[in-house]
Amino acid sequence: MLYTEHALQIDRILYYAGGKLVKAYSKLMFRMSVRSRFPIPKGAKIIVANHPTTSDPFVLTSISNGQAAVLIKDVLFNVPVFGKYLHMAGHIPVSAGRGKEAFEKALMLLKKNITVIIFIEGDLSKFIHKIGKPKTGAVRLAIASGKPIIPIGISVKRQNIKSIRSIIKGACELGKWYLKGPYALTIGKPINLGKMAGGRIRIKKLSNRLRERISGLEKEGALRLNLKT
Repeated sequence: MLYTEHALQIDRILYYAGGKLVKAYSKLMFRMSVRSRFPIPKGAKIIVANHPTTSDPFVLTSISNGQAAVLIKDVLFNVPVFGKYLHMAGHIPVSAGRGKEAFEKALMLLKKNITVIIFIEGDLSKFIHKIGKPKTGAVRLAIASGKPIIPIGISVKRQNIKSIRSIIKGACELGKWYLKGPYALTIGKPINLGKMAGGRIRIKKLSNRLRERISGLEKEGALRLNLKT
């Protein structure tokens, strides 16, 4: 479904309202440590990060320097009230076997000058200080759109993660919520791939390099917070 200007205006209102709440919560409950060697640019970009907690999408949208849409597992859009907010704020559901649909929507938003946020593993990280096999969607989006990638490493304290299991439409879903404590974001230099040709092998290599970059940024944040890696 194509976005109308009216729908985009509603998305912007809900997005900025949610962002103010997240910033207020982060200031009150998190010991935020944000370090960036380069300012996050305005305009459309692709923010790519590791994903240790379920709280990460909200924190990243609050520092995105403009409206942003997060690629989020589709099951969360079925949560009462919260799921409706995700839909109305313009975030992107990712369904199994329908990755192309999510990719096309993300590309369309980038063309409309809206930032897209992607997690390098495509889901919650299995380990706190280790990033698993990367998905290739971020690199493919960067090549297709010509927009820069902003790599970000997220570092948190393992003991402060609260695991909550929920039943959503008959399926068990595990959330790893970070409710308080030290939370570090380490923002790397923008990566410009341009609209270069990218075969399957090249895209895979670039995705692995991006994973390594984000892993290095995560370790920087962990050292800054004196966390064990």
